[in-house]
Amino acid sequence: MPEAVRTDDISPDEPARVGRPRDPRVDTAIAKATLELLVEDGYQATTIQAIARRAGVSAPSVYRRWSSKAELIEEAVFPSGLLAPEAITGDVITDLKPYCLQILEYLSDPAIRAAIPGLLVEYQNDHAMWQRGMERSVTPMRASFRDYIAKTGRDPVVDADQLFDVMLGALFTRALNEGAEGAEAFAHAVAKVITTTLDESKVGPS
Repeated sequence: MPEAVRTDDISPDEPARVGRPRDPRVDTAIAKATLELLVEDGYQATTIQAIARRAGVSAPSVYRRWSSKAELIEEAVFPSGLLAPEAITGDVITDLKPYCLQILEYLSDPAIRAAIPGLLVEYQNDHAMWQRGMERSVTPMRASFRDYIAKTGRDPVVDADQLFDVMLGALFTRALNEGAEGAEAFAHAVAKVITTTLDESKVGPS
């Protein structure tokens, strides 16, 4: 068990102090404990109490940061600042293959795979939570993908947002079903499919 982190732990019954700064070490310990328990015990058994014990903090310390287990797990597995396609090389497959591979390997992480089914149930029951999750993770990725496609100078044969959904859906399904097995070849295949949907007729001479 990791060394207890109790730097912000006042009495469990004492209300949180206004303006009291959060200790980043506690945040890190809680996130680490959450990911470990997801892999070891699964979504249902990963409770706030179990997370607090593993992190060496009190349950009120967790609740001062996150209002529910679902919110904590969502933030632990889908942090902000997710992936964006890298710089233009002139070859879409070259650009998108590592991007697709990063997404696939990320979603194949055992903690992510353990969390997703439980979070999907939570989203079904709480549409506002689903919207917040999408705004924090998928929406920025969608926007960066749209910008990347625009920078290629090529027109997608379908709407760029729909193309993103096709790409992410393929990677998401593969990660849940197969994990990281054959990830590089699959990432190349997805990048190739995306490339075939882009009209090169509007690309100017090099």
